[in-house]
Amino acid sequence: MNEPVFVDASAWVAIANRSDRYHADGIRAYQTLLRAETPLITSTWTAYEALSIVKTKLGYHQAGRLWERICRPSVVSLIKINERVESEALQLFWRYRDKSWGVVDCSSLRLMEETGCRQAFAFDRHFSEASKQYGFTLVGR
Repeated sequence: MNEPVFVDASAWVAIANRSDRYHADGIRAYQTLLRAETPLITSTWTAYEALSIVKTKLGYHQAGRLWERICRPSVVSLIKINERVESEALQLFWRYRDKSWGVVDCSSLRLMEETGCRQAFAFDRHFSEASKQYGFTLVGR
């Protein structure tokens, strides 16, 4: 069985937005992951961040189409951020004064650790930076 891949908001946005500079790479990587039946995980917070960006840039209907894609349990495990992960994410956020990682990024890192996920589908520079520090690999680049 394939190792799970965490899908960041930057990847969801790239998939949804044809004008995104990573759209072609995002679609290609997403299709490769689906063909390989790779378990995909994302968090509610990550999904909400992607939905907000897509609604702002592309409108209500495109956000709805993205939500339908994210909510397919046969494709994506949508994990709710619980109070413990939220607390740990905030601790991580405050610990790294030299990083510009957001709280959602920190919650994603904690969730990746918790689920044993060693790969992230992301185009965000924060994930690129975190991959070096945490030792996970990036998919889609």
